[in-house]
Amino acid sequence: MVRLDPDRYLHLYREARAADIAIGKADKASQEAQHAAISDKYRFYQDFDLIGTREHVLYAGALKMHSLEDIEAHYLNIVKFHALQRVLDEDWRMRSDATSDSDLEHLEKYIQKIKDTKFRQRLTAAVDELTAYKLAKYQLGQSLSVMPKAPVYETGVLAVYDVPHFAEIRYGFHFKDTNEFGLYGCFYPDDRDKPYSELLSLGSQIRSRNLSRSPSHRRANLKQPERPCHP
Repeated sequence: MVRLDPDRYLHLYREARAADIAIGKADKASQEAQHAAISDKYRFYQDFDLIGTREHVLYAGALKMHSLEDIEAHYLNIVKFHALQRVLDEDWRMRSDATSDSDLEHLEKYIQKIKDTKFRQRLTAAVDELTAYKLAKYQLGQSLSVMPKAPVYETGVLAVYDVPHFAEIRYGFHFKDTNEFGLYGCFYPDDRDKPYSELLSLGSQIRSRNLSRSPSHRRANLKQPERPCHP
């Protein structure tokens, strides 16, 4: 789920953390009632194994037979059972919590890295798509000249705009479905016959975190001279 929908998993973990804390603060009668309800649903420890598959089968493939809602509910029940066992069974009290504030803090940072990586991969693929389009136009003897402020290339989910610059060839990318923005720049130094290529995330209205601290907001030399810089 972290790979499929990072934000959804973060929300799930926060919910699990809140449930873990609430169980620790609940009175014994409430704890015992919750424990009885979960124990009735999962009669044996092996019932907590949602996947129930062979060790060599990939979890991602095995999980496809369950909905995300079922997986989330199952995960929360495991966390709750663990928390209830720790407060009601002396043999469990030396065990660590199922969740923790430190893990949540790490997860929040890790989720942002995943999102930055996925966005960078998408931006790189979009640059390749634009390059293929430009080469096709060039081979047909056509130019990319368009009306001012109009995109030089557009699909249902992507719009690419020319970004004027005194030295670089630059294009701005707008991913319509996620409302994310990126900048691609290409530059030929005087002492090189191959260009420098750069990708820069400009953030989005949806990703409201401070992207100035995230890897995708910093320029990085891609070292990919095979990606030509055609104006």
